[in-house]
Amino acid sequence: MTGFARRAAAGLLAAVFGISMLAGCTPNNAAVGDTQSAGDAVAHSMKDRNSLDVAMIGSQDEQTDRLALDAMEAGGLRPVYLPVAGTVDMQDTARQAVEDMAQRMVSIIVISGIDVSGVNHDGWYGTLTTARQAGIPVALLNPIATPTDSTLFAATLTINDRMTDATPLADAVAGIANNDPHDRTILVTTISHGGKQ
Repeated sequence: MTGFARRAAAGLLAAVFGISMLAGCTPNNAAVGDTQSAGDAVAHSMKDRNSLDVAMIGSQDEQTDRLALDAMEAGGLRPVYLPVAGTVDMQDTARQAVEDMAQRMVSIIVISGIDVSGVNHDGWYGTLTTARQAGIPVALLNPIATPTDSTLFAATLTINDRMTDATPLADAVAGIANNDPHDRTILVTTISHGGKQ
């Protein structure tokens, strides 16, 4: 085999290996990070909360976004916030932010106030598919309208600070990012265990 043939074969093998690695990021018939039980959990090494790269895509409700960010920070996470309120097309800005964070290969993307209805439908499906193919779990915080394709997001998180048994938001986000078993619909709270926001 000539040197060129060996290099071509090695390049082809690397390309095939790279494609198979990407395919391994997207589980069959489930969202990335959508682990329902301990038996379903994929073996993984858990990251410390302060080493998780959490991206939060904002909504038009900046006050609720701020409560969520504060709760994640109080729970040991360091989220990066990408605001969309006040932009000409908030849903388009949010979709672009998700695609940017997928390219950065963050640990998890939290999308606040997603609206996958009407004219937003097709754009969101393409964007969420991009995150899925990158192997990044997506959590939908206080969604307005969710995708019908359940493989595009790991869970919906609904803030309810009146529920005493609601899961702390930081715990839910870290659990999804670390592929821990969790429900598809999670009631979360932004109030810390000490009773302060």
